[in-house]
Amino acid sequence: MDTIKVESTYKTPYLGINWRDTKHRLPIQPKDTVSFCDLRNCSLEKLDLSMVEFFGCRLNGTLFKGANLQKTQFISCFSSDDCAPTDFRDVIHEDVSVVYSHLHYQADEFLTDSHYLGDDFWMGISPESRWPDVVTAAATETLSDRNDVRYNAAAKLGDLDNPVVAPILACLLADDEWDVRSIALEALGNLRHQEFPQGDNILLEWMFLRLGDRHSIVRHTARNLVEILSPPNHVLLASINRMMSPESEERIAGVLAAIELCRLDEQYSSLLEPQTIEGLLSDESLDVRQECSSLREILDGDC
Repeated sequence: MDTIKVESTYKTPYLGINWRDTKHRLPIQPKDTVSFCDLRNCSLEKLDLSMVEFFGCRLNGTLFKGANLQKTQFISCFSSDDCAPTDFRDVIHEDVSVVYSHLHYQADEFLTDSHYLGDDFWMGISPESRWPDVVTAAATETLSDRNDVRYNAAAKLGDLDNPVVAPILACLLADDEWDVRSIALEALGNLRHQEFPQGDNILLEWMFLRLGDRHSIVRHTARNLVEILSPPNHVLLASINRMMSPESEERIAGVLAAIELCRLDEQYSSLLEPQTIEGLLSDESLDVRQECSSLREILDGDC
């Protein structure tokens, strides 16, 4: 995971990680960003999570007991009423911000519901955090262990046309099943007829990382969305720049993204660095070399 410098401190962006049921201590530090991650049944007990931003995370059964949540933000997060509550007992919660979220949680030894304003724990919770019942029901189905249920839930959320759940839907872009990833991507495209209410840029970048997906149908879905949504170049560069990653899987994903874009329109070749491509032609990974050779042929007009 890359580390970026932010105002003389270090901030780690965790993106789309499946930490569900993890038993070891998670590496989250103050000021980190945790986006589209599955934190169900994980323990963050007594961690310093001050100024951490949780965006579009699954939080059923997540243990925050005794954690420092000073100025922590929960944006578009979800814990279903039908599953284990998020445990916020004994936390330090000064200036906690909760927006566009639906949280079924436990605090101070009793169960409560984040829908209601003015309780002792989430003072100042925003009215936007109330999700319609039909939306929470579909969002709950995205948590199913059955891939057909997750697939149908993604389609349903797209049809409901409520962009508040886009970040939770985005969790499915890291699903193990290619058909779930593809339908979730299509649903997000349907929801994006205007800017997403929260995290528009990071959502777009996460969506178009699927240009480098390991399955060709998911990549094709992403390519179609490039035509429909016309994302700005900096969003597409987030996919292409994976070619420079130290991890071979990421480099392959970056090359695959470049191939999809150049097949779509030759104008996207201007986003590529020729030196990077030449370097990857002699990459230590055979798969990287082969995919980069295919990219080189497209750029040379040989296919």
